[in-house]
Amino acid sequence: METIITLPTSFNQWAILIVLLVAFCVQMLYQLRYIQLFKKEKKNTYTTTKAEPVSIVMCVKNEECCLQENLSLFLEQEYPNFELILVNDGSEDATETIIKEFQDRYPHLRSTKIPLDDKFHHNIKLALSIGIKAAKNEKIVFTNIRSKPSSCKWLQEFINSWNKGVHIGYANFENKKGFFYNFLKFDLLSKNIKSASFAYSGNAYSGNGNNLGYKKSDFFTNKGFVKHSHFEAGYDHLMVFQLAKLSGASVSLQPETKINLSSICAFDQWIRINRHYYKCRKYLPFKIRLLTDLEPISKMIFYSISIYALLFTHLYFFVAIIYLTKIILIGTLFKISTRHLKEENLFLSSYLYEIFVLFSKIYFLSTNFILSKSNQWK
Repeated sequence: METIITLPTSFNQWAILIVLLVAFCVQMLYQLRYIQLFKKEKKNTYTTTKAEPVSIVMCVKNEECCLQENLSLFLEQEYPNFELILVNDGSEDATETIIKEFQDRYPHLRSTKIPLDDKFHHNIKLALSIGIKAAKNEKIVFTNIRSKPSSCKWLQEFINSWNKGVHIGYANFENKKGFFYNFLKFDLLSKNIKSASFAYSGNAYSGNGNNLGYKKSDFFTNKGFVKHSHFEAGYDHLMVFQLAKLSGASVSLQPETKINLSSICAFDQWIRINRHYYKCRKYLPFKIRLLTDLEPISKMIFYSISIYALLFTHLYFFVAIIYLTKIILIGTLFKISTRHLKEENLFLSSYLYEIFVLFSKIYFLSTNFILSKSNQWK
């Protein structure tokens, strides 16, 4: 037993244990913060059913298949007063024909078109601006034709929980088996929870453009996308950050308000979402960047120091105790999160996924300085 339980014999060994404990405590504080978020969500039972007029804006480009499959799911939402605006951004397939066919059946479907012009290059922000100008209503919800609402009550539940200027909804990949696929879901789940917790505390910095709402008047008060119109990224993250300063941000992390991202080309979507975020993060205040990075930094330190302690010291027992405590406590808190959002197949693999996320963060931070970005909406 003496060979297993060996007390620290030097200052360095005591320092190792202290650093491990501090890193563990930082992670626990973040997880407890996230659980507080879900407690608030449970308390916010919205008994009042709102019926204020709402506009949904979607930008489409060569999306004939997705229009046929998904458009009716949005048009048939059980909400009494909404319009859906499609911005056809120079499609070369049958998109325009399909839109007209749907307009014959759904009078609340409106559309506008950006003609194809090889001499005029633009990004999605122009299409969004045109859709916002065309909207008749003050509250505008943004989503993507490649995604699907969780149910016919998605819009009603989204509006019921919207009580500030910006409203951030939950968006993640649809449920599907697969170890690597579920890693992508785990990463987006973690991002959704973190951005929602910051928004609740008055520091909104991020949102997913597939399930996002804000006021038309706030958009024009902010002068639209003019502050970052030169690149595609930022139509969701930077707008959330800027508009939340004008009129605050509310959050809905409920399975009923989830937008399901398509599992087709999931990896490409995940790459795109991350590249857009890391392109935008340099425009955020240092305080927010520090607070969002503190949790992954604590994880990197925790794992690095643990490996060092196991290889070069005899603190096996203490490292094992700290690590097992982390697995039990943080794992339990994460399980509460997945149960609340009804996400499947993530809990047992989450201990490996969080390590993969650290490597992906390093990758995106590095490539953000290397890869050239195109403003063309592809």
